[in-house]
Amino acid sequence: MDKNNALSRREFLKAGALTAGALALPKFGDRRIYKPQIYADGANLGRIISGDIGAWTEIKSEPNMSAPTIARIYRDEVVEIKHVVIASSLDLNRINQRWVETSQGYIYEPYVQPVKNKINKPLTKLPVNEQGQVGMWVEISVPIVGLELTRSPESFWLKDMLVPKLYYSQIFWAIDLRQNNGKTEYLLTQLYGAAPDSFWVDAAACRPLTKEDTSPIHPEVQDKTIRVDLDYQTLSCFEGKNEVYYCDISSGGKPEGTWITPVGENIIWRKLVSIHMSASGTWAFDTPGIGWVTFFDSNGAAVHSTYWHNNYGTAVSHGCVNCRPEDAQFIFRWTNPVVDYYPGELTIAGMGISTHVLVSGS
Repeated sequence: MDKNNALSRREFLKAGALTAGALALPKFGDRRIYKPQIYADGANLGRIISGDIGAWTEIKSEPNMSAPTIARIYRDEVVEIKHVVIASSLDLNRINQRWVETSQGYIYEPYVQPVKNKINKPLTKLPVNEQGQVGMWVEISVPIVGLELTRSPESFWLKDMLVPKLYYSQIFWAIDLRQNNGKTEYLLTQLYGAAPDSFWVDAAACRPLTKEDTSPIHPEVQDKTIRVDLDYQTLSCFEGKNEVYYCDISSGGKPEGTWITPVGENIIWRKLVSIHMSASGTWAFDTPGIGWVTFFDSNGAAVHSTYWHNNYGTAVSHGCVNCRPEDAQFIFRWTNPVVDYYPGELTIAGMGISTHVLVSGS
């Protein structure tokens, strides 16, 4: 979550339950369906993620904040990215110096979510696993896709969206499929942390996750440690003394002089393929479909995928360790213990097998 809504670490981590809504919301039947745009399959795209719905971002003539503004672009618009470039002049007010070049001009990289438009062949029936459970994990593989609710929603994020939609890299559980107006749709829901809402989504926009997507990396290695450096906003994975993975992250900041992300040594106690995270209702955040979640602190801090910002290297979260989707997936697969594809969740009773997480910060 962005730091404009900053809570204290304890407020964030302890305020997990949804609160009852008091907003004036449109009736269920009044909701509009998102009309998908057409993009080239596999194109290198970016979704504007700055601000709330209706907010706009400046497009500059050169890659720096002092350059003339040549256009405005609104949240959830999608652009084709030509290149990622470094700012043409050093901006001492910002850590991130990267910009994306588009056909319209330059946009500051943290305001753009890198996305693809990967079209999938719909299944004719959902798989059945060894436990007899019908369903599968799916990842949204297009920039934006609309949804059709099955009933009046309970979750704040659905109540708050006049045009409900899902975003690239979110992960949900598919429980049914149907044919509707000549196309296949999956019925999606969330297994963990959410109200029992479900919604129909175009199957072509959903990439089925396989057991390979959740399979462990180097499970035979027991001496594994994650090191998170809050000062430099980085994460490293070590096998013994050998660093095997490295990525930029976004942790919580230290608005009162103390890091919101817990400093010290912890061990992983829960892992989930996907979870719905919320805190104190809509005034804080209510975020669905968060993928590749690895909890390491008993109050609720986790390493997880992020789709609502692209400002890695800068502390902007409410306490968790935000990662790019591909980084969070590696960490989920690499850390011990191993989590099975279904149920896609494991809460650890015995801590002797868990990977240690060392978080440092001055």
